[in-house]
Amino acid sequence: MKPRERLIVALKKGIPDQVPIFEFLFSPKLQEKFLGYRTELYDGAAIVKCATRLGLDGTFIPIGGYCGFEESHTEGKTFTDEWGVTYVKSGWPVMVQIENPIKNRQDWERYSMPNPKAPHRIQKLKDAVDANEGEIAICAGILGPVTFIYWYLMNIYTFSYILNDDPGLFVDITDAYTEFCIEAAKEVVKLGGVDAFILADDWGANNSLLVSPKHLRQHFLKPFANIVKGLKKFGLPVIMHNDGRLWEIMDDLVNTGIDGYHPVEKSAGMDLGIIKNKYKGKLCPVGNVDNKSIMVSGTPEDVVLETINCLKIGAPDGGYVISTDHSLHDDIPEENVWTFIETVKEYGKYPLRFNS
Repeated sequence: MKPRERLIVALKKGIPDQVPIFEFLFSPKLQEKFLGYRTELYDGAAIVKCATRLGLDGTFIPIGGYCGFEESHTEGKTFTDEWGVTYVKSGWPVMVQIENPIKNRQDWERYSMPNPKAPHRIQKLKDAVDANEGEIAICAGILGPVTFIYWYLMNIYTFSYILNDDPGLFVDITDAYTEFCIEAAKEVVKLGGVDAFILADDWGANNSLLVSPKHLRQHFLKPFANIVKGLKKFGLPVIMHNDGRLWEIMDDLVNTGIDGYHPVEKSAGMDLGIIKNKYKGKLCPVGNVDNKSIMVSGTPEDVVLETINCLKIGAPDGGYVISTDHSLHDDIPEENVWTFIETVKEYGKYPLRFNS
């Protein structure tokens, strides 16, 4: 199978020839190793080339206007993006917000959403598609409505006050944002060469949800489901990226129709076995290899054991995509990256065979 076919079969809960490997690549160090250069910004072509050389089956490329991924500025300097969010450049690939445009209903009434059809909206994806000689799966990243509001248009403090004082404002914002997402997705589909959508919406911390289940259900689950429904009308699967501990809302998320769930974060207590068994035939888990401790500070032998354990739990009967439980980042030693990938290639072939 071609890599993109392998990933799509798994997302459809089928059995491919081998367990597909997916990763967010947040590592200029790996880019420099495999490409001979580092990009200043998150670069579609560079990410796909690096993913291909690593032997991945799929990776993440955001649409334009995704959380400060695409403005080129001097370290420590501030700038304001098309959403009216002011950033200070600090690290790679995501900048740090220091001022948000919406503090109350009056701000929203004066606000204008960016153009979802702006030419830069699909430029990173176009670059990735043009560079995709290895035919890996390109997953177009779109930010989900909860994170879009509490982290982007507002900050968590403003979000919390409005949740109490004027929750109806969230209806107006999520309606406008849902329309933006669907219109932007149309441009992605017109481009072609994109295999899935990743709807990234972080709802959880390590020990609990960031927003109560009650409020998520009252104000945000419906717009999230509407975006999922709209994206799936284009005929592409939808993976939700959602960090943190999500047990209290997991049934609701699965019922929105998402095809995959990434990253099944181990340090937040998300159990791959429970996810796989409880939602078998409904949901493809993507992830669960510990990238907080084992991938960072473990020995290669530790990485082998961790990877095989995830394969033993997630891979039987298909419907599983292996990944670290967030991304390949600069703190992970190159030896552990290769050990993870080579272990999947050795033990992840169907029919599965493990030494013990």
